[in-house]
Amino acid sequence: MVANIVANYLSKKGRLSESQVKELFDELGKVRVKLGLIAVHEGMMTPAQAETVNQLQASQDRRFGDLAVEKGFLTPLQVEELLKKQGNPYLALAQAFENLGIMKLEDLDAVMKEYQAEYQFSSSSIEELKSDDIERIVPLFLPADAKEVTDVAILAVNTLARCVDTNILPMRAYMAEEFVTQKGAIQFVDGDPCLSTALVCDGDALIDVASIFGKEEFPEVDMDALDAVGELINCINGMYVSKLSQNRIQMELFPPEYGLDVEGIAGTNMLVFPMSIRDKIFNLVVCSGEKLEFR
Repeated sequence: MVANIVANYLSKKGRLSESQVKELFDELGKVRVKLGLIAVHEGMMTPAQAETVNQLQASQDRRFGDLAVEKGFLTPLQVEELLKKQGNPYLALAQAFENLGIMKLEDLDAVMKEYQAEYQFSSSSIEELKSDDIERIVPLFLPADAKEVTDVAILAVNTLARCVDTNILPMRAYMAEEFVTQKGAIQFVDGDPCLSTALVCDGDALIDVASIFGKEEFPEVDMDALDAVGELINCINGMYVSKLSQNRIQMELFPPEYGLDVEGIAGTNMLVFPMSIRDKIFNLVVCSGEKLEFR
């Protein structure tokens, strides 16, 4: 998720072309983070020290860690700690950028500071973003008064990432009492409090979600495609209900309802959470304590 957020930000700024974005994600699929980059990021080595070891590696068939220890730049314990961090998503992104010759780690760190200032994130929020952990990232994009539906929003994004596409781009969510949209599916969950969850869009923005989850190529977002969207919502709500049942809270799932060529969706205090998959923007809408309805 952090890679998608950074790539989108740089694309909007005109600093990353469409072809470079494709190359970036291709590289991310095979990248292995170098120990030197991690050591510099963690403050265990200077860039100059890492470059010295890299140059030694060019002439000697030896591991980076062994050479760094020999030069006195790292201890064996530090090398062990660094090896555990090779799966870090943010550092993988930095390595991919470096491999492609687009930017170095310090340049990426500067981009993150720009992003932080522009979107008014705290330093701790940027660290949460770098974690690439959906449970830590989603709340950053939700308003403070969305606490009652935060768990559902996290489950929804997790389910989309697992069942549709990992490269989700979240956008700033907001609370509303009505939302103009054309198509979608809603599921009501009865309980105390009740809950409504919807996925809605304009045009055919949910086409990839429906096709990938439904394992069928839909030509457009019609009733068949919305049925697949409804099944996806049922999975999201089913996991939420199952989680609550562990605390002896009973809720009942109702069949999804569908809307084609509607004017919008209405409810009191709805969370509207825009997100994008494959450059198509759709919205997750969640409301606690009320049944959402198409207009």
